[in-house]
Amino acid sequence: MIMDANGNLYGTTAYDGADGLGTVFKLSPDGHGGYLYTDLHDFTGDDGEYPGAPLIMDQEGNLYGSTVYGGDFEDCEGLGCGVVFEITGVEWQ
Repeated sequence: MIMDANGNLYGTTAYDGADGLGTVFKLSPDGHGGYLYTDLHDFTGDDGEYPGAPLIMDQEGNLYGSTVYGGDFEDCEGLGCGVVFEITGVEWQ
């Protein structure tokens, strides 16, 4: 997971989300010692499956990562070769 200047945490899950193929999420401090969960993206297969590398964030607040499978299902034994993804519009503070 990575943390921004306001204490928001960003990470991925490998088997969560609407299709069980992984998510990108944000945890924001709730002001009471806990965190609020925000689902930023659910992977569908065509856009990747099972995020497998740590996220990185640029100074514009865009998140980048990669998935193990998904993408072009014609290659890599029908599992897809994985994708490099970008999540834009994340509030960097």
